[in-house]
Order: sequence, then structure tokens, then C-alpha cells
Amino acid sequence: MARYSYSKLETYATCPLQYKYRYIDRVRMDLGPTIESFLGSRVHDTLEWLYRLVNNGTLPTLSEVRERYHFLWEAEWTDDVRVIRPEVTPEGLRRVGERCLELYYNRHAPFDEGIVLGLEDPFAIRLDDDVVLNGYLDRLTRQDGDVYEVHDYKTSARLPTPEEAEQDQQAGWYALAVRERFRHASEIRLVWHYLRFDERLVTTRSPEQTERLKEDIRRRIKEVELARSFPPQESALCDWCEYFTICPAKGHRLAVESIPDNTYLGEPGVALVNRLAALKDELKEFTQRKEREIAQVEEALHEYAHQHGYSVVVGSDMEAVVEDQEKVQFPKADHPDRTELEESVRAAGLWDELSNLDLAKLRRALADGRLPDRLRAEVERLGTQQTKPHIRLRKRRT
Repeated sequence: MARYSYSKLETYATCPLQYKYRYIDRVRMDLGPTIESFLGSRVHDTLEWLYRLVNNGTLPTLSEVRERYHFLWEAEWTDDVRVIRPEVTPEGLRRVGERCLELYYNRHAPFDEGIVLGLEDPFAIRLDDDVVLNGYLDRLTRQDGDVYEVHDYKTSARLPTPEEAEQDQQAGWYALAVRERFRHASEIRLVWHYLRFDERLVTTRSPEQTERLKEDIRRRIKEVELARSFPPQESALCDWCEYFTICPAKGHRLAVESIPDNTYLGEPGVALVNRLAALKDELKEFTQRKEREIAQVEEALHEYAHQHGYSVVVGSDMEAVVEDQEKVQFPKADHPDRTELEESVRAAGLWDELSNLDLAKLRRALADGRLPDRLRAEVERLGTQQTKPHIRLRKRRT
């Protein structure tokens, strides 16, 4: 039975190599959590403690909530907690967490909004016969009229737009979990608490939306299971990745960081990249210069032939045929009229004759696992697997 969580699929979408390290190779790095995840965990732990007390008939004071938060911070803190950004300090984020709890307490006390059905409540959804979706609900409550609410706490420094909240896939997973458990629910609300901003974003998911989500999850799972390669996918999140030090996309950067400035340019990899970049710049400049010169000569030659009434102008070993040609320009792929043009060609029965298979797109579809199984097998049979060196220059990332 294959088991997937929202975070597991998101890991693959963020970086296939990170997914391979974490879920296939089971690589364990001797690293602690990032300071941001540590903050989120301590705030979640404090709110769970708060609601458990309330469920048992005890309402802690704000001062007691602060004390609990600081106790948990001290108890769980280790020197392994990673601080990635130099402008972020542990004490600064500790105060952020305290402020989050103060805002939440002042807004929601005495915490009697509905009946709490679960705290850190695990769920398992059988998507298909061989796939189960797993996860946890921060807090599940029931309101009047069989209305169920999933409450999730966010300590993120960014507040999403309402449109982004409507598209949030994690919320969709939670809606699926609650609908699976409470089929009689009249409504399921997904309440995201953005604690730094004292804001609540409330969304729902229609039956049609949840069905589309199921299909999308199936597609993503199939893509993962058909994957044969797991390339690194660099992004702004790389600095927080626990596999940074073993990632092939980051290895050379780490290797040259400690090289003194006076020998840095002589390091073989650095020297080769610099030389390649210089050669490509020279080639680009040369090509552009020659293209401009060719255009100028062609313009002068056309003018010369036109003035003398020549259609052929001879040189020492070559001659130039000078003529005016009319060429029909068709709408490109992104033009609004392109669809109408393609439909006209199809209607005339000439599509197969006039179109060509885009092999680059076929390769991408095969690599992404988007081809049906039968077609994939046939394409792999007809294709020849080759490994060719490919080097792509880009601006260096800091």
C-alpha cells in the first residue's frame, strides 16, 4: 500500500532530488531544524496545550500561555537549530512567537467557538485500492448545523491573497479528510490562522473541487512513481534544504567558497566556466556584428541591382540572385488567431500532412510521466536512450 502525504508530494514538486534523498534513499543528515520550523512547532505545541486545558474545563491566563511557550522553547532548544538568514535571530523569532500567541489569545478567548473534536488529529484517506493519503489536522471543531471546521496555524511572514487561499492544495486535503469521516456534514470550512497578522482566511471546497483535487493527486502520484530521474531543482528554498551540502548543484559552490581571492580564479572549475562564458560572449558579439554587416551589404546589393535593373549580380566566384519574394506570415503559437488556423487545417483533413511531431515536447512528456502506459512503452521501444553532455550557462546565484 503506497502512502503519500501533502508534504511528500510537495517535496517532489519543489525538488525531485530532495524527494529521492528523503523518501527513496532515506538519507539522514545530522542537522537540526531551521529556526523557522522550530518557531512554528513551539507555537503549535503551545496552542495544542491551551485547547487541551480548555477541553478539560480550565482556561489558562495569557500569562500562563506565555510561560508555557517559553518553557517549551527552552526545553526543546538545541545548538543544532539552524539560522539561515543573517538578519534573523533566535531571540527575535522567539519574540515573534510570543506576539503571535498574544494576538491569538486576545482575539479568541475564552476559546469556546464550537466543540473540539480533535487536536493534532491524524487522518488516512483511501484514495484508491493501493493508495492512502496521510496527514494531521491541527484542530477539528464542529459548529451548529453539522458545520465542521479545520483550523490550521501559520507563523509564516507572508500573508497570502484570498485567491491563493482558494487554491491551497493542503486545505483541499483537509476537506477530503473531513468529508471522508463526516459524510453527513452540511459544510466544511477551512480556517487558516495567520498568527503574525492576526488574520483568518476562511475557504470551502465544493464537491466538484474535491473531485478535481483527487484527479490531480492521482496525476501527481503517477508522475512520481513513473519518474526515472530525479534532477535537482534550484529555488529560493535551497538554503533551507538539509541536503545542501551533498547536492550536486551546490557542491562546487561550497568547494570554492573557502578559496582565497588570490587563487580563486585559478581553480580549474572556476577558470573553465569563466573561459566558456568569455568565449560565448565573444561568439555572440561576433555573430551580431557579422549579422549587422550582412544586412547592410544585402541592403546595398538590393539597391544596386534595383538601380541598374539587374536580377543577377556576379562576383569573382559567386553570384547573387536578387529578387523580391512575397511570403505569407501565419499567426504564431501565442497569437489569438492561431487556434482558428489550426481548426481550419484540421477541418480540411490536412493536419497529419502539414504537421510534425514535436520531439522535444515528446521527450519532456516522457520524462514527466504524462504519457499513458501503453504509449509510454511504445515510445520507449522506438526511442534510443543516449547520454550527451550538455552545458548551460546562467548568472551565478548567491
